[in-house]
Order: sequence, then structure tokens, then C-alpha cells
Amino acid sequence: MAPPHDMYENSRGRGAENSPAALFRALRAGGDTHIWWWRQPLSTDPADLALLNTEEFRQALCLRSERDAAAFVHTRATARRALGALLGMAAEDVDIGPPLCPACGDSLHGPTRLSRPEVPLALDLARAGGHTVLAAGTGSAIGVDAEMLRPVRQDVLSESWLTPDEALHLLALPRGPVRDAAFYRCWTRKEAVLKAVGHGVNDIRLDRIESYPAVTGAVLLHCPGPPCTGGRTAWVVQDLALSTGVAAAVAEPAGPAGPADPGGAATPRGQVRLHLPGNA
Repeated sequence: MAPPHDMYENSRGRGAENSPAALFRALRAGGDTHIWWWRQPLSTDPADLALLNTEEFRQALCLRSERDAAAFVHTRATARRALGALLGMAAEDVDIGPPLCPACGDSLHGPTRLSRPEVPLALDLARAGGHTVLAAGTGSAIGVDAEMLRPVRQDVLSESWLTPDEALHLLALPRGPVRDAAFYRCWTRKEAVLKAVGHGVNDIRLDRIESYPAVTGAVLLHCPGPPCTGGRTAWVVQDLALSTGVAAAVAEPAGPAGPADPGGAATPRGQVRLHLPGNA
């Protein structure tokens, strides 16, 4: 049997009180959500490439576009540096594993996960407009979505993924930036929940998730359970102020699903800690 994580020294040579497991417990006690937001480079940085593992290196080589390859490489390297700093360890000692469903163990769906160190830190990544956002939390799962704000056509408001209340709210708003922002607030909140659950729109109907676009701040969303779990799940979803012209939201578990809150408002367990690099 392997010794508990607390018995190891971390990669910087410090004792158990500063080990990844001890730092994770401190993060969990605070209940905060950590968000990193950065601009993607146009070309690959050799320093980023050096942090990739063999499989990631192979994936980068398979990308046809140099810009896509640079974005992939930089995302993996930046995520390692960010998570390493959070857990008190070197970037090269951090590994991000393939998706894995926490409910049924299926590798074909599920949220992003941390494979090294062995602490249950929940992760998710999203890209929008040449930027990437990384979310980390201490709950059982986390989901994040970001979208560039664009003008919304009138006919889009009748699409089937909106609930009746959402459609009525959007139609009551004047055309232009106010309506556009509310539209993307609906979408990013729902998408963040689906990413946290680890299933997409083919498994869960978006019109069964009420996003409360009229409510600012944190909201409580109830999601129908995916095929591998059944039941309903409850999520606290918070909007993120990342950049002008970007809508974003992060979702984390709210515990066992109870009766839907008519007002939609919720109280998050901790604060959102936003980490913005100099090139954001």
C-alpha cells in the first residue's frame, strides 16, 4: 500500500504541510474557484513544448494549422504552470488526463481531469476568440464556457434550446447589446453545466435547463441527469468578467438537487479568484 500523500515532500523540497494534498485541503476549506484567462500565441514557444508529454506532442503534430498547434501546446503548458503554482509543485510534475466519467467510468465522455498529482481537483478548459480559460475547483466537477459576444438574429430567439421563460425574457429586451448579452448569458450558463456533467446536447436537452438570464450573480440551475446517472443534478453557476466582448460562466455542484428555486438566485460556497496574465 502506498503511503498517504501527506508523507511525501513536494517537488520544491518542502514538507507535508506544503504537499499537494495539504494545499488541496486548504483550497477545499476555502471553497474558492480559480480561473485563469490568457491570450493564445501565434507560434509555438519551445519552453511550452518542453512541458508536453509524449501523447500531447503527438496530438500537436497532428494539427494542420500552426496556430491551432501553438494554441494546444500553450494551453497544456500554461495549465501545468497554473496548477503547479496552485498546488505548490513544478509544472513538469503536473499531468492532465483524458476525460473520464465519474459516474460510469466511460472514457468517451466526462469532464477534464487531473491525473497527477493524485488530488481530486476538478478542471475544465474553454476557448473563445483567441483566448483560453481554465477553471479549477475542489468540488466533484467543474465546467466553464466562454463565447464571443456577437449580434443575435431575431429568429434565433425561437430556437428549441431556449425555455419558454428564457425566450419571453429575451424578446422583451431591446435589440442590440443588452439582448445579445442576455442571450449569451443563457448559452454559457447551460454549456458550463453540460461540461461539468460531462455530456453534451445529444444527451441532455438544453430546453430542460432554466438559466434565469434576468438574474445577475450566482444562480442555481437544475440539470436532468445524464443517461449514466439518471435523476437531476443541481449546480451553482456564476458569470465571469473575463474581457470586454466575452460572455463566460463557471458551474460547480450545489449538492443534492432539491425543488427549483423560483428566483434562481444562489449563494456560492467561496469566491472566484481570477488570474489574469500580462497578455490577457
